Formats: sequence, structure tokens, C-alpha cells
Amino acid sequence: MELRVGSEVLSGWRVIAVAGELDIDTVPLLATRLDEDVTGDRAVLDLAEVTFMDSTGLALLLDWHRRLGEKGGELRIAAPQAPVMRLFTLADVADVLDVRGTVGEACEAAASS
Repeated sequence: MELRVGSEVLSGWRVIAVAGELDIDTVPLLATRLDEDVTGDRAVLDLAEVTFMDSTGLALLLDWHRRLGEKGGELRIAAPQAPVMRLFTLADVADVLDVRGTVGEACEAAASS
């Protein structure tokens, strides 16, 4: 399945919108876009249109969570669908990743921290 990735800046945060399935075949595309677009230390990943994520997608998110955290920054996750939240819960990372209901909430919360 095709993966679509968009990028914009909202409230000083780089928002990366992802749509499609995030798996072993599509993770390299998102990894490249993150490397190119996230030049600061704060990012929001909008997963509202991600219908499936496997362990390679989760590993990429955790890597970026670590990378930004090491720089004193943050990675926020916005609007994951139920199957993606289930993966977060099963992998016991739902409390590690900062998950928000919407991109707006992630940016508002991020802007106020």
C-alpha cells in the first residue's frame, strides 16, 4: 500500500501527517521525510489516517522519540486510530509516547509546555 506524508509547521512545531499503512515496506519513506523535515527538536506525528502499523513503524516512532528527547525536545503523536493505539498498548509504550487526540491538542499542549 502507498504511504503519503505531508509536512507543515503549526505553532512552532513540525507536523508530519502520515496516511496509509506504516510497515516494513513504507517505513523507509517516512524515515527519509523525518530526516529531511524535522530540523528542530519538536515534532508532532499526525497518525489520523494511518490504518495499520507494524513493529517497524513502532520502532521508527520510538527512535524519533529517543532522538528528540536526547536533544531536549519532544515527539508528540496525534490522533492514532484504534489499531495503532492497540499496537502501542500491546507493546507497552502507550505511556512512553505522548499521545494526543488531535493535532490541535498536540500543538496547543506543546506550545504551552
